Amino acid sequence: MTKDNKYWYLRNHKLFEQLNSKEIEDLCIVSNMKNAEKNDVIYFSESEVKKIFILKVGTVKICREDESGKEMITEMLTEGDIFGHLNTSGNRYEYAKVLSDQVRLCFFEVPNFMNVLQNNPTLSIKFADVVNEKLISFQQKYEDLVFKDVDTRVLDFFRRYAKHHGKINGNSIEMEMMLTHQDIADYTASSRQSVTTIINRLVEKGKIVYEGRKKVIIPDLKALS
Repeated sequence: MTKDNKYWYLRNHKLFEQLNSKEIEDLCIVSNMKNAEKNDVIYFSESEVKKIFILKVGTVKICREDESGKEMITEMLTEGDIFGHLNTSGNRYEYAKVLSDQVRLCFFEVPNFMNVLQNNPTLSIKFADVVNEKLISFQQKYEDLVFKDVDTRVLDFFRRYAKHHGKINGNSIEMEMMLTHQDIADYTASSRQSVTTIINRLVEKGKIVYEGRKKVIIPDLKALS
């Protein structure tokens, strides 16, 4: 990515929208760009070099392993989302894996980014808000796992996925499904068999439509229940 392209990407990101041109140029100096492909692991919470990533293009999943070693998906991230060493995972080991065919990321080493925050109180507050939103999202997901049944969790998954990945086409929403049934099970803390049964039931009722292996259509999101 050229310096000009990096500048305009950072300039247009909501986190940095209040920075002036000189401050954006300073960000360009301490930031780097990276490409990765499907299934690449691009972040480990235990990495010695701490980094903060901003997703420019593509989709990644944030995962951790339970005590048995089973992968659990905690987040699915898209363009503009921030992840990495944000101190939101506690002592849990987590990692980020590419879901889409390709991704492009902007990243900062944590000490450099912290220096930027120290010199800009407004940016520091906005960044704290981003971290706080993630903590709230984690709390909500935990409550969902405790208080909602599997059917409701799977329905919530499709609603959330449609919101972040779907394209409106008339009254329906179309989306490329990058997750397997096992991935959805890992995200909803359920079994692949349960997810498959629930999806088949939704398909039979016409609540969702699969066209091929990846294209999914929700004819009426409000009726998805």
